[in-house]
This record gives sequence, structure tokens and C-alpha cells, in this order.
Amino acid sequence: MEDFVANAALLAGHLTQQCEKASAEQQSAATDLRRAAGDVTQQVAAGKHELMHAARAAVREALSQEIPAAVEAVGQSGDRLRAIAEQVERGQAAASRRTRFLGFGALTALTVASIFIIGATAYVASNNLKRAERASVDAQVLEALSQVAITSCDGAPCIKLADGQARWAKNEGYILVDALGPRGPAAP
Repeated sequence: MEDFVANAALLAGHLTQQCEKASAEQQSAATDLRRAAGDVTQQVAAGKHELMHAARAAVREALSQEIPAAVEAVGQSGDRLRAIAEQVERGQAAASRRTRFLGFGALTALTVASIFIIGATAYVASNNLKRAERASVDAQVLEALSQVAITSCDGAPCIKLADGQARWAKNEGYILVDALGPRGPAAP
């Protein structure tokens, strides 16, 4: 049982470490996502600056021919940025689900281990109470035997009992021996 408790504690510790690790990984992923969002913002700003520069150059070269190409490039950049943002959101949602799952698993394992420990403790306590009851009965028997003298009467075993001992109501051939004294009047 001590091995089980130790193993349960090790399992709980291991699950706690996994949860902490998953939490650290989620925090790291969130930091990476923020950094990526910052990079995306910088890239968008750089792209915007680049597009503005390209647009000016295009306007200078040939207004009528270059404007449709510039608009298409801006649209493609916007599509790429939307795809990157959606991918970042999906990654963050997946990390959040995994962390919740690991937390629930650790909580479940701790609950099961606690229930088992409580059950085992109750079982041990029940056994100890039964042993204490048996020890009490054994002590009463030993105390009663101290009031009885077993000896030999002309070669045959005989028992000497104290006078006035109460008889057992179910069988008067037996005398009740009580270390505390007779419980009631002796049967004739």
C-alpha cells in the first residue's frame, strides 16, 4: 500500500510536471505568436512602404499599365497575411485545448488517487477496529480464566470456581465468570 501511495504521488508529480511543462509551452507559443504578430506587423509596414514606393514608381513609368498589377500585388499580400493570421489562431486554439486536456487528466488522476487512499485508510481503520474488538474479548477471557483454578482431583481434571458465580441462562451447566463481579443474582 505504501508503494501504491508512493507511486500515486510520483504519478501526481509527473502529471503536475507535464501540466507545468504544457503551460510553459503554451506561454512560449503565445510569446512566439506575439513575436510573429509583431513580425507580421513590421512586414506589413515594410510591405506597405514597399508598395507605396512601387506605386509611385509605377505611376511615374506608366499610369495606365502598372496600376492593375500593383492592385493585384496588394490583394495577394493581404490574402497571405490573412492566411498567416488564421494559421496563428488555429495554433493558439490547439495549444489551449491540449493544456486543458492535460489539466483535466492531472485533476482526474489526483481525484482517483485521493479516493483510493481514503478507501485504503478506511479499510485499514476497519481492520484495526476489528482487531481491537478481538483483543478486548481475548482480554476478558484471560481475566475470567484468572478466577478459575484448574487442578487434579484424585487423578481426574477438575475446575474450582468462585462461589456465587452467575449461571449462563442458555445452559445452566456453565457458570459465567466476570472479572467485574457477578452481573446479577446467581441461578440456583
